[in-house]
Amino acid sequence: MDLPGMGRTPPAAWIQNPDNILEALTEFVDAVIPDENFLVAGESYGGRLTLGLIHKMKERIDGVLLICSNVPKGALPERQILWESEALKPEEDADRKTFMDVAVVATPELFEKFKKDILPGIKAANQEFLSTAVMGTYSPDLEDALKTISFEKPACILAGRQDHWVGYQGAYELLERFPRAAFAVFDCAGHNLQIENEPLFTQHVKDWIRRLEMGRNTLCTR
Repeated sequence: MDLPGMGRTPPAAWIQNPDNILEALTEFVDAVIPDENFLVAGESYGGRLTLGLIHKMKERIDGVLLICSNVPKGALPERQILWESEALKPEEDADRKTFMDVAVVATPELFEKFKKDILPGIKAANQEFLSTAVMGTYSPDLEDALKTISFEKPACILAGRQDHWVGYQGAYELLERFPRAAFAVFDCAGHNLQIENEPLFTQHVKDWIRRLEMGRNTLCTR
């Protein structure tokens, strides 16, 4: 879905905080798939929204994929670039600067993927809207509820070892409450781990899908 203020869906005056974003999201689900179960993939801020959805409609969610999720943070690793290719053109245009602000591995190939897969969303976002409290924390009651939230269906939690935006320790703390979760911290990967280590990312997502499909087969043979 196209979240308010993050693409072509404009902000709305009534959306003042993350609780309102979550309300819009649950209303969207009820309008589009009112009688169906579904899967959720949440990246960064979308991970916080995914936890909110689990709190609101856990019984309808069959599986979750969390990527570099902005769950309650632990200590953040230092900002670092582990490898920068000499072939990456040094010109300081705005797109390259945006890429370098988050890159852990900087190559021309990854820059092109960034421009194709990630940068359009950044440019489409209403930055004035996103700079308000809408990107902050949930209300105290909801924040407290998320500290004890649990999810017993197939999950996949992926984090970047060098992700200086959200870190990986907060994601690790979910493990005890997500007993069906696979968990991985990718080295040489930051907040854009899906392009910085695409082969490993793809394998983990395939494994998540495999486990979801296994759950649909209620017949157990030995």
